[in-house]
Amino acid sequence: MRVTRTPRRTDVPGALWRMAFAAGLASYLDAATIISISVSLAIWRSHYGLEVWQVGLLTAGLAFAIALGAVLGGWLGDRIGRNRVFSYDLGVFVVGTVLILAATDAPMLIGGVIVVGLAAGADVPTSLAVIADAAPDSARGRLIGLTQTMWIAGILATFALGFAVSTLDFRGTQIMVAHLVVLATITLGLRLLLSARDRSSSATTVVAVPPSPDRRALLKGDVALPLLATGGFFVFWNIASTTLGNFGTYFLITQTRLSQSQATGLVLIAFPPALVMSLVFVRLADTVWRDRLFVVAMVLQIAAFGVGAVTAGAVAAGMVALVGLYSLSNVFAGEAIYKVWSQLLIPAPVRASALGLTYGTARAVAAAFMFAVPALIDANGGLLMGILTVCVIVSGAVGLVITRHPRLSGPLRARRA
Repeated sequence: MRVTRTPRRTDVPGALWRMAFAAGLASYLDAATIISISVSLAIWRSHYGLEVWQVGLLTAGLAFAIALGAVLGGWLGDRIGRNRVFSYDLGVFVVGTVLILAATDAPMLIGGVIVVGLAAGADVPTSLAVIADAAPDSARGRLIGLTQTMWIAGILATFALGFAVSTLDFRGTQIMVAHLVVLATITLGLRLLLSARDRSSSATTVVAVPPSPDRRALLKGDVALPLLATGGFFVFWNIASTTLGNFGTYFLITQTRLSQSQATGLVLIAFPPALVMSLVFVRLADTVWRDRLFVVAMVLQIAAFGVGAVTAGAVAAGMVALVGLYSLSNVFAGEAIYKVWSQLLIPAPVRASALGLTYGTARAVAAAFMFAVPALIDANGGLLMGILTVCVIVSGAVGLVITRHPRLSGPLRARRA
C-alpha cells in the first residue's frame, strides 16, 4: 500500500526572519507604548491633578491617534512606498516621547501621547504589508505570527520594567517613557541598515513601492467581504483587549485595591503563558491547526471575561483567572489571527490600505469606548466586565463565520502549507 506523506513546509530564509523581526518591532513598540501609559495612569492622575474625564481623554486620545495613524500610514504605504513609512515614522515617535517626558501640565502630556500614537499607528499596517509582500504563501503566517510574539514580548518586558520602577512614583513613569525612546532609536537604526543592505545587494526583502491601487479597489467583491469580516472580528475583540490593556493596572488599583507594585506584579506573573502561546502560533500559523485552535481559544477567552463579570473585578483571584485565561487565548483568538487572515485574504496592491482601515477603525471604536471606561469603573466594575464579555462573544461568532464561509475559508485552506 502506498503511503502519501504530507509535504514539509518550505524553510524560511534567514533574511526573511530578520526582516520580520525588524518589522515586528512595530508591534513591540505599539504594545510597550500602550502598557507604559496604562501603568502610568494612576500616578499621572495624582501628579498632574487629572480629573476622571481627563484620564479618559488621555487614553482615548492615544487610541484615536493610533487609529488615525494606521489609516494614514496604510494609505501612504500603498501610495508613496512602504519603505518610507516603514523606516522614517519612528522619528515622529521619538518626538512624541520627548514631549511626554518634558510635560509640565495635562495639555502637554496629552499632546505628546497623541503624537506617539500617530507614529505607532502608522507603523503597524505598513510593517505587516512589508512582511506579506516579501513572504511566500507557505511562510506568511509564520512570519506575521512573529510580530505577535514581539507584541507579547513588549507587554511582558514593559510590565517587568513597570514592576521594577513601581516604588519610584513619578520618576518611574519617566523611566518607562524614556525606554520607548531607546527602543525606537534602535528600531530605526536596524531598519535603515536592512534597507541599505537590500539596496546594495539588489535584494527584494523589503518591497519599496507596490502598484498604485485603484481608490475603488476596497469596494470590490474580492476585497469587500474579507475586509468587512476581518474588520468586524477585530473591532469587537479590540474593545475588550484595549480596555484590559489600557485600564488593567488602573482597574486593579482602584477596584481590587492593590498597590502599584501588587498590580503590576500580578499581571507580570499571570501573563507569560501568552508568550508561550505566541511561539506555538508561529509554529502552527501555516497549518490547519491555526483555525482549529481558534475555536478552543475563543471559548477560553469568553470564559476569561465571564469570570471578570461574575466577580465584578473586586476579587483578586478572579482577576488573576481573567488575565491567566486571556493570556492563554488571545493569540489564537485575537490580533495574531486577525493579522494572518487579513494578509492571506486581501490582495497585495491594497494590503496596507485595507489593514490600516480595519486596524484604524477598531482602534477608533475602542477609543470612543475608552473615554467612558474610567467613569464605568468608578460606577460599576461588573457592568464593564459584562460589556467586554459580550464583545468577545460577538468577535468569536464573526471568527467562526470567517473559518466556515466558503468564500473565506476556501482561500485560507488553499494558502496553508
